[in-house]
Amino acid sequence: MRILDRYVLKEMVMPMLFGICAFTSLFIGTDLLRVVTIAMDLGAPFNMVGKLFLFQLPQIIVYTFPMAVLLAVLLSLSRLSANSELVAMQAGGIGFIRIMAPVLVIGLVMSSLTLLINETVVPAANVAYKVTFAEMRGQTLPRTTRNVILKRYKSNFLEWFLYAARFDSELQTMEDVAIVTLDKSRPKETTYAPRVVWDDDGWFMENGITHFHDEAGETVTMRFAGGRQPVDIGQKPRDIIASQKDPDEMNIKELSKHMEILRSQGKEVARLEVDWHLKWAIPMASLVFAIVGAPLGIQSHRSASSVGFGLSIIVIFIYYLIMTAGSALAQGGYLPPAAGAWIQNVVMVVIGLSLIYKTARK
Repeated sequence: MRILDRYVLKEMVMPMLFGICAFTSLFIGTDLLRVVTIAMDLGAPFNMVGKLFLFQLPQIIVYTFPMAVLLAVLLSLSRLSANSELVAMQAGGIGFIRIMAPVLVIGLVMSSLTLLINETVVPAANVAYKVTFAEMRGQTLPRTTRNVILKRYKSNFLEWFLYAARFDSELQTMEDVAIVTLDKSRPKETTYAPRVVWDDDGWFMENGITHFHDEAGETVTMRFAGGRQPVDIGQKPRDIIASQKDPDEMNIKELSKHMEILRSQGKEVARLEVDWHLKWAIPMASLVFAIVGAPLGIQSHRSASSVGFGLSIIVIFIYYLIMTAGSALAQGGYLPPAAGAWIQNVVMVVIGLSLIYKTARK
């Protein structure tokens, strides 16, 4: 690594740490006050408030890392520009694109780190936050889901569906289960079982009754009293449990699987597709902000700190304003999910590349 790269990176370290702390404090302040107030009203122990604080941090830093990168780029390059150090670098034959290299590396590293946290830590932390918050209020999250309906389609026609009155996620059992197989909208086979249980790698119905219907209208009944018979449901218990989660409690792979199951059931998944794309788009904001911040930061300023901080607030506001509008339009069906989730990154990259082009030509 060249001395120039180390120097620019060193200039960015302290502003980035300051940005992470400052923006995280802003995000967490309001919700922490609400949680403390609820805890005091309920007489909950203080350690629960501490747990909620820790469980909330991973989700927050996914948003604050990109903001910190932008602030660090603006403050560090603004200071170098205000002290004429950038002019000295360029006078020594170092072009603007080369000066930007360590900035882009930091943006890429922070994007990768944010994506890793968003995939491995955030889903579990969000689940733990929900459970702990419910416990603080003297509640428990239900382990039993009522009226579970699973469907399978073939060529846009419903060919199979299951109804379970209750599903116990801890015991991995379904109760009062009815399964219907259709052939061209006509019942071909119906099965009822008071209990269907998950055992090792498959579902088994207990004391089931199956009715087979032929084209002549005749019905053959088969009883499995006192026995267990395998039954193909097509989903594992964890898939059914995942269907009860919110998108922010799933990683990219889990959400993809969840959408695949919903599509097979003929359900609309446009909103979930937006959430899926946002899981990629939001972490990439660090690299996007590095691209935008570099040309903005090299402008000569008398007060580098104040101008850099002000510019970062403006850019962040515009970014999240576009993201909110794009996501809302995509969820409403006015934009494709990918376009709605990525529009803020595309707009900012176009602006950043235009500014870089103009700056490099000077």
